[in-house]
Amino acid sequence: MEEALKKEVTNQFHEVYSYIKSILDEELSHINREKAEDGVKIVIEQQDLYEDWLDKIDSAPLPELERIEQVEHNDGIHVKLIYSLKTDEAKHVRKIKVRSNGKVDVFNYIFTWREIEGLPVEIKIEYDTYGNLIFHIRKMEK
Repeated sequence: MEEALKKEVTNQFHEVYSYIKSILDEELSHINREKAEDGVKIVIEQQDLYEDWLDKIDSAPLPELERIEQVEHNDGIHVKLIYSLKTDEAKHVRKIKVRSNGKVDVFNYIFTWREIEGLPVEIKIEYDTYGNLIFHIRKMEK
């Protein structure tokens, strides 16, 4: 990917992520270590994020093709492509699944990492079609 385009995509990602990060920080302040060890899912209605998520996350060209997988299923071969954009604070991941019948599923996630009372956690962030910002918090495996 051309360096100027990569910089633009990274800047757009940071715009959206900085907004999400402020919401995440607020939510994490209410979670203790014990709760985090069990895993937590937080759903927050965020209709005002819709346009930015579509423009700067769902539609962003991602610079790195991480993996291509062919998976055998009973109905034929499925192909999975994983693209990403890594920054110091977070990682934008796009998973594209192409089924043998031609159906294509596209999923966009943001991953980030934090500590809750000394417990390292991974946070998967997604945005659903109903305008909900979803945080999946789970302890990191060693």
